[in-house]
Amino acid sequence: MGRQGVKVSVLVILGSARGESHTRTLLDAVVAGRPHSEFDLRDLDVGHYTYGGAVERDEFGSVAEAIADHTRILFATPVYWYSMSGRMKVLFDRFTDLVTVRKDIGRRLKGRTLFVLACGTDRELPSGFEVPFQETARYLDMGYGGACYGQTNGDGPLKSALRSAAAFGDTLFS
Repeated sequence: MGRQGVKVSVLVILGSARGESHTRTLLDAVVAGRPHSEFDLRDLDVGHYTYGGAVERDEFGSVAEAIADHTRILFATPVYWYSMSGRMKVLFDRFTDLVTVRKDIGRRLKGRTLFVLACGTDRELPSGFEVPFQETARYLDMGYGGACYGQTNGDGPLKSALRSAAAFGDTLFS
């Protein structure tokens, strides 16, 4: 049970370009066999945002419905050029649909909590990286639960990142 006796349900959205990535490795430490739902953006057809209406015949609606059906949403992405991955950015651009043509789903996001898992080669998460996540959560009337970042180049940093990811998982699932 989470806040106010609400059953915690976690949805993970993975935005890595590789299946066997460092992001996946850290994500496995976060979820550690705990029950959750998951989407890998590599396996989905999510079209780019278009002005004037929703993209038809893609899988964005299913992803949006799943987000609305869970209490906590974890976006897992590598850091690409100081920002989220391109796959993740396409998904975030489509959130515009949730305040225009799919307001029914957008309204259901109120009270959900957004979390971020990121990894990269720098020692720290780049300045400003969290802003799109924080502001998206605020705009959609969601909470922002924070970010976990892991430096993943080299055995020492990776081991430290795995420990941090496991502790972050304890928070995410509590």
